[in-house]
Amino acid sequence: MRLLLRPSATPSGPTPVLDDDQSAVVRHRGGPLLVLGGPGTGKTTVLVEAVVDRVSRGEVELADVVLFTFSRRAAADLRYRIAARLGRTAREPVARTFHSYAFGVVRAAAVRRGEKPPRLLTSAEQDAIIRDLLAGEAARGGTRWPPQLRVALPTRGFARELRDFLQRAAERGLGPQELIRLGREHGRDEWVAAGRFAAEYAQISALREADAYDPAELIHAAVAELEADPPVRLPRLVAVDEFQETDPAQRRLLALVARQAELIVAADPDQSIFGFRGADPAGVRAFTSEFEFPGRPPPRVLTLRKGYRMGRLLTAATRRFLAHIPPGGPAPHREVVAVRGGEPDGVDFTGAEPAVIGVRDGERPEHLDVAVYGSAG
Repeated sequence: MRLLLRPSATPSGPTPVLDDDQSAVVRHRGGPLLVLGGPGTGKTTVLVEAVVDRVSRGEVELADVVLFTFSRRAAADLRYRIAARLGRTAREPVARTFHSYAFGVVRAAAVRRGEKPPRLLTSAEQDAIIRDLLAGEAARGGTRWPPQLRVALPTRGFARELRDFLQRAAERGLGPQELIRLGREHGRDEWVAAGRFAAEYAQISALREADAYDPAELIHAAVAELEADPPVRLPRLVAVDEFQETDPAQRRLLALVARQAELIVAADPDQSIFGFRGADPAGVRAFTSEFEFPGRPPPRVLTLRKGYRMGRLLTAATRRFLAHIPPGGPAPHREVVAVRGGEPDGVDFTGAEPAVIGVRDGERPEHLDVAVYGSAG
């Protein structure tokens, strides 16, 4: 005997109170939507509520929803929040990273063709291949590389830097020949050498294990599969949290996945932290041109203007700081109005009993109201 939980027809978790800007995002239907907002304006919340609203109204099935984010932990948190609001889960993960989704696309295509499923190369495996090739070049004098780099060829650090460089190039669609051409055009001998190395690396990798992909190759492989043989069933609702962290290859994948779907992305261009992994906040500025689909309503931009995380003083300080950073385009998301008041209190603790931090006059502060600064030594 099996006990089955009957899905609830209406949201079962606590319903957040949305402001007018947030409600406008949830109500939106039609063309692609870019949601801009500063810290604490509720960007992630409105994405969750947009999913919950459409599923609870019967407009889409939960199985037809994909919500992209940038870490497995964030994806797990989003899945939990959606499941808590709806009172049920989906058979397939609703929230996923781009690489997880790409792996699923490539794997499904391999299964359809009766081929061996793909495997993701680890960073250590990539470094081992690169170091073997570099060691061979160093033994031959390293004449392919500029003189100032030859002494570094056998080092682990150079292998890691070269791997990162090749991945960033691949994310931007730059193959070996493009690297060589750009290196010659701009007088960068190291780019020319890296392009030649990339061609050899690709050949060796394919010979070793044809079904193994590094992260950048995996995204491109998924794009190629979707362009050549798109699945019969594509998502009907696609959302992206932290859209400012996408790179060009991920945005190309997103455009293919969302071509028949409602698309909602949330971003704060001032909060991009994955530049070292190839994130390119310029994609936020290019959203309305990159995601204009034929026969569909044009993309729109909505801004969340109320901040619920920081008080007025911190919000004002943040605004003054951001004023010194060129936004690279219109920046309505910087005009955040703090909903919470409150002046920060400074308390000096020189003893060894921190258990009473912030607890004064019978008040118990929320954890987000407390910041502890210390130094060692």
